[in-house]
Amino acid sequence: MGALERSMVQHPINLLSLAASVRAAGHQPVVWDFEVEPFSETIVRARAAALQPGLVGVTGMTANIKVGAKILGWIKDAVPGVFAVVGGPHGSALPEETLREFPEFDAVVVGEGELTWTELAGRLTRGESLAGTFGLAWRDRDRVVVEPRRELIRDLDVLPLPARDLIDLNLYKGASSPGLDATLHRSTEIFSSRGCPQDCIFCAAKVTFGRAIRFRSAAHVLAEVDECMTKFGYRHFTMEDDTFTYRPTRLEELCRGLRERGVSWDCDTRVNIVTREMLQMMKDSGCRKVAFGVESGSPRILKEIRKDIDVEQIKRAFAAAHEVGLITTAFFIIGGHPSETAEDLEASVRLMREIDPDLMAAAIAVPFPGTELEQIMSEKGLIASRQWEKYTHIHSVPCWRTENFGPEELVSLQNRIFRRFFFRPHFVLKTFKKALSWHGARYYGRSLWQIIRYLFIEGRN
Repeated sequence: MGALERSMVQHPINLLSLAASVRAAGHQPVVWDFEVEPFSETIVRARAAALQPGLVGVTGMTANIKVGAKILGWIKDAVPGVFAVVGGPHGSALPEETLREFPEFDAVVVGEGELTWTELAGRLTRGESLAGTFGLAWRDRDRVVVEPRRELIRDLDVLPLPARDLIDLNLYKGASSPGLDATLHRSTEIFSSRGCPQDCIFCAAKVTFGRAIRFRSAAHVLAEVDECMTKFGYRHFTMEDDTFTYRPTRLEELCRGLRERGVSWDCDTRVNIVTREMLQMMKDSGCRKVAFGVESGSPRILKEIRKDIDVEQIKRAFAAAHEVGLITTAFFIIGGHPSETAEDLEASVRLMREIDPDLMAAAIAVPFPGTELEQIMSEKGLIASRQWEKYTHIHSVPCWRTENFGPEELVSLQNRIFRRFFFRPHFVLKTFKKALSWHGARYYGRSLWQIIRYLFIEGRN
């Protein structure tokens, strides 16, 4: 893990939600988070031998799927007979292929995990067959069985609140939301909805959660806020929904409740579903920051990736956010469509400067399994190999190219865009003004060092 990631490690809410569900069914879950806990083969083997679990699982993102397999291999050596499972978007996109590629996995939980994981734990405890477990791909001797996908949970309010008591919250030191100083904001994350109705070609979220958006009620979300305040002492909340403002009436209810509790919060949303009035309401209720997926300044690329927004909507949203005094983040993508040209990227740089976000991220688009981008690039012969560890936005030279740029060129373009944005005199002066306090100097000094390390010191492979 690089310096940038270590500075913003989030609570593993996905694992804590799974743990809460299996605990409610009478099991005794334990959560290990090796993002913050000491990690080595010796440590993993010793902890597994001491615990003697009957069922163990890892979250498998594409870039860390090999590491997940290695960890479960160590555990299976230390605890003969333990049943090992992988969940997450990689296995959900490639359930049969994942089991055939990694013998360390006994099964894959496909899609949303709470109900499948809980049923799996019950069946194993009772010694029952796994046949008919919807949402599961499993190994039956030399045969791989892929069961039908489980129906998504329609009423998210039936799920118990994430089991935050199962992790050492003191280990999470960084600011999980860039731009907000962790020394001033004791923060945690909340997922108040699942799914996104958009159809962007690069997004892997729909592999797990589908395109239908499902909302928790405002009352259920605020109950989680209350628990986090009274039981764990949190006063800031990062709303991790893909599109937090999608339902205005629910947003109003949430804003009212958050304002009454006197907490601060931040969120992600889309430029085409916010208004100045909405952003002002959010600011008045304690919202400190809003992040928008811009992706590109090129109208052609926005259309090709099916973002369903236009440049004028982007400009209006950022102008309104600046007017009401919110911190803004803009997410851009390099190579979001394989036909992207230097002119398209230059349009993105011009837009970055015009909308002037407080923070900006420019990620190299990754052709994740299950996405339309992966299908397009495979058909065009642009993916050289499936080196899963390279399927990351940073810290690696891609094992793919676009029609106009090779792997090294994509990295060079990314670094050049970062330098052109962050080292502008305007941005430096604006940031210097924010740093004119003890806390500000600490936060922005730390952030600047991380950017310098990323751009000039830490290598890629």
